[in-house]
Amino acid sequence: MSSLITAGMSEMRAIFGMSSSSRAGPSPAHASGSTSGSGSAARGSGSGGSSVWISIDPRSGELSRYPEAAARRLEQAHRNHERQVRLGGLGLGPIYETLIVDLGGSGERPVQKRVGGGKRDVRRVETPAGASEVRVHVVRDRGWRISDDHVAGVTEERLFSLEDAPLPPPPPPPPPAEFLSTFHAPTAEDLEERAASIAQQDIQGLVGLWEWCRDAETHNPGRLAADRWAVYSADVNNEIELAFRNGAKHAEIAVGIRSYEVLFEGASMAGKQVDKRRKKRRFVRRRAVQMEEREAALQSVESAVAAACAEDPSLADAECVICAESFADTYAMPVVRLRECGHIFHGACVQDLADRRKTCPYCRAQVNWKYVEEVQMFSASSNMDASLPDDLPPPPPPPV
Repeated sequence: MSSLITAGMSEMRAIFGMSSSSRAGPSPAHASGSTSGSGSAARGSGSGGSSVWISIDPRSGELSRYPEAAARRLEQAHRNHERQVRLGGLGLGPIYETLIVDLGGSGERPVQKRVGGGKRDVRRVETPAGASEVRVHVVRDRGWRISDDHVAGVTEERLFSLEDAPLPPPPPPPPPAEFLSTFHAPTAEDLEERAASIAQQDIQGLVGLWEWCRDAETHNPGRLAADRWAVYSADVNNEIELAFRNGAKHAEIAVGIRSYEVLFEGASMAGKQVDKRRKKRRFVRRRAVQMEEREAALQSVESAVAAACAEDPSLADAECVICAESFADTYAMPVVRLRECGHIFHGACVQDLADRRKTCPYCRAQVNWKYVEEVQMFSASSNMDASLPDDLPPPPPPPV
């Protein structure tokens, strides 16, 4: 009936430093060599070794070492079990005046944050006396991060020399682009071209099938496989198609308790589904298909729901307590099950609660929204509009 989207979660928690070990636990790197490091190496305790504080650029994957003054302050905060460490006031330049390192709590990885936006992974690496380099495992997942463990085929190993001078952080990134700033709204010429394309498709007996992209964060939807797209319900498909054929620049649709605009882009057979209030968007596309193919695509989702309800009759009458709509009647809407309490809701209906990390809206149980189950009888594998923040705590153990 359902499957966890957290398959292999133990490995991934290890990769991203979300194990249950405390801040004083194992280092994510190994040291070797015969020459003592310098610069940002702070004297360790008990063994004559040192600790090195390093960070990774999430865009380039470049590892850098904190200057000695910054490393000394970080080491002192680490030993005093402090959490927030400001790197200003050390005479290291204007960039460091804007940096704060959150050392995290038990099971949380350290993160450097910059006032105004931007963050990167940070690690404390213990090195024995005489070490000249450290081996660091890194992984790329929407950006480079430091991994606490080696996972074959997933992480890669970097050799980081302790003899190099510590690198300063990169210049501040440019301000983020305005929401939908690159979107191309249809011009009069675009609308004429759209009408001509529709007329030609009508001659060929083709109809429009609208699909939404399951990967909300993709920047290249044209390269996605067919299974990364899902159909709308028949009613919503017809609403979008009617507006498209009538030469509108957008269509207004409702999904659960949320309202969206489907913005048609230029003269293309594509666009974006947008929630402007929450600044969320995903790609949509229109495929010109034979009538039989469109009906089969819409019917396949209904058939999957019918089969699931036959296997578990309780699902036939279950409904989302937020919008009071039956799941069986809203077969094209993604559905999630909360791991901690087992309650299920439309993904769109709980998106706002997930963004604000609220409790279960039915029983008020504490919920880690990053780890939810998808209900496989429905047509989605990406139930939220966009990825949630990476600094969520690890999920609690499943109920006994």
